[in-house]
Amino acid sequence: MKLKKFLFSRGPILSLIVAILFGVFVFMIYYSGYHAMPTNLDQLSVTVVNQDKASQKLQGQLKSALPFDHVKTTENLSQAKKDLNDRKTNFIVAIPDNFQANIKQNKSTALNFYINESMQTSVVSSMRTIAKTIGANVNQQVIVQKGQTMLTESQLGILQKSVATQKSALEKEVAAGKQTIAAAPAASQPALSAQLQQKTQAGTQKIQSTANTQESAIKQKVAQTYKPVSNSVKTKIHRVNKVKSGMNNSMAPFIANLAIYLGSLIGVLVLYGTYVKFAKQFGRFQSFGLLEVTMAILAIVSTSIVSASIVWSMGLAGSKFVGLWINHSLMLFAAYNLNAVLVLILGQVATTLNIFLTMIQVVAGAGTLPVASLNGFFTVAHYVSPIYYGVMSDFNTMYGGPSSTSLLLQLGLLIVGLIVVNLIIVTFRKKQPMLQLESLS
Repeated sequence: MKLKKFLFSRGPILSLIVAILFGVFVFMIYYSGYHAMPTNLDQLSVTVVNQDKASQKLQGQLKSALPFDHVKTTENLSQAKKDLNDRKTNFIVAIPDNFQANIKQNKSTALNFYINESMQTSVVSSMRTIAKTIGANVNQQVIVQKGQTMLTESQLGILQKSVATQKSALEKEVAAGKQTIAAAPAASQPALSAQLQQKTQAGTQKIQSTANTQESAIKQKVAQTYKPVSNSVKTKIHRVNKVKSGMNNSMAPFIANLAIYLGSLIGVLVLYGTYVKFAKQFGRFQSFGLLEVTMAILAIVSTSIVSASIVWSMGLAGSKFVGLWINHSLMLFAAYNLNAVLVLILGQVATTLNIFLTMIQVVAGAGTLPVASLNGFFTVAHYVSPIYYGVMSDFNTMYGGPSSTSLLLQLGLLIVGLIVVNLIIVTFRKKQPMLQLESLS
């Protein structure tokens, strides 16, 4: 009886509902979000740079072979590299000058691939795999082509010598026949000359027919039996904005911002109690103003320590500290305000919903998958995700890339928008709900 009373009280029932909702919805968020990997990676953009006019056919083959919907072709490698650094393209395949000429001269050459490592680890890993696959396929085709030509020419050279020997023997036989005819009676010479001419024609035709047959057989045999014996085309991968090996390094921007964001999730829950306390003393508008100032100060102070620890842990240059500090302080201030939206409306119970917002941002924040590969829901969500702006700014600061000014300006606009929304909520929410845990029993 006591167990039944305890079991069917509000607390256990609420815990059951929370367990079910989190299990179902968190699974759905991640399952639908990561469906983009690898099916939507074909939405990424790549560039084929052809600096060899004789390689138009190879350029077309590469464009057709690359598993992407957006393949740009150009002759300007410098501009392609700039686009790669600015993340306007995700991958470059470059055919160098004199590529075909080097192959025909049996010289070693390289097919160049450029990968920006200051990106999501899923993209970098996929691009490396594609580079190695394409390089191996091109190399195999060139090896077969060169090998067939080399072996065919060698065998045909031997055949030509054999044909020349047979022709020489035939010519000697004809010369001997002419001498015999000259020594024969005049009456029989026309008939002997005709026989010699027929024999000469038949011999010549036989030699030519045999040579043609053997030449065809040589070419077929070489084509069927030739195997690659050396590397004609090397796969040369150029690492742009290098990242140290290890998933911990490639995931560092995402891990750092997620950790900071989780701090805001708990922080807002505590700060809301302080806001409610002082709203009764100073009024809700003054208390809200103090709340915003406090969140800004906490963001600046806490992220200075966090950013310093990140620089030390990763062995980054000290000059990167200020950039990371700015990124993280703005991201945390935005996170405070985003989590405050629902808390100001519903009170502490809104933290449950804020956890769902956090789960959504794990995908929409583009720490593991690029925005271009996300479905429509997460693509829209990334615009209001502080984690997204923090992650992309950290990639630029930690490893290199375009200037983060545009990202930080967008994050600043998001902060202003969230403050306005929260001010509107404070205006119309005259009573501040406070959850009493005893009421759940």
